[in-house]
Amino acid sequence: MIPFVPSIVPNIVQALVLVVAFALIAAPVLRKHPVPFYVFYAALSAVTLIDGITWDPWADVVLDLFVSCYVGVAFYLVVMFAGALPRKWWVTKRFLSVRTELSVIGGFIIAAHICRVAFMIPLSLSMYWTFIWGDAAPVMMAAVTIVGVPLLVCFAVPWLTSFRFIRKRMKHSTWKTIQAMAYPFMGLLVLQGILLSLGHAIYVGPGTAEFADYMVNAATYLFFGIAYVACKVSMAVKNHQKQAKRTAPQAS
Repeated sequence: MIPFVPSIVPNIVQALVLVVAFALIAAPVLRKHPVPFYVFYAALSAVTLIDGITWDPWADVVLDLFVSCYVGVAFYLVVMFAGALPRKWWVTKRFLSVRTELSVIGGFIIAAHICRVAFMIPLSLSMYWTFIWGDAAPVMMAAVTIVGVPLLVCFAVPWLTSFRFIRKRMKHSTWKTIQAMAYPFMGLLVLQGILLSLGHAIYVGPGTAEFADYMVNAATYLFFGIAYVACKVSMAVKNHQKQAKRTAPQAS
């Protein structure tokens, strides 16, 4: 993904570094003037849908760095971890200040990716799927369809309601209920990343150079999932302890 970075470094990690840097540096401007960023990322995402265009190799690199599916996932990882990290940290405050804007940008990228790969859902239910993926077919079908379809729903509804002009027309309680879909979204996102990585590892086989890369990729997604759950549990415990301290004098 990033030129000259060893392939053993998962693409999602490389993308996460780029997105974190972007969020930390651009947060003040992004919050005050989000529309130019929306237009830029939406336009680049739309370019990825055009077939039959011969690109200069460096143009492909630019698209990968800005609007690859890994970058889209990285935007959502930042959005989700922003709600799980300690609020007193400067980094967390920075992320939270543009959480909505990061979600919208990530949504443009993921929406374009879905448009490119949606055909795989019906294809996974056909007899051709086994011919394409061989022994990896069941795992890839689980990733694309069993996990992918509910993941699509959990992505689309909260993303569309992230736009401020839509959010303003909704009741706050309704909006909060919809945004709660972010939790199954995070779980399904991690699960799909693991399954896709394992499916590709099975497809290439343990005797190939790419096998280790895919296994590291699967382990990375698993790490993100465990880290997110650990952060949320830690936050819940601390909030419970604070609440207990507030009510303790009243009880006595």
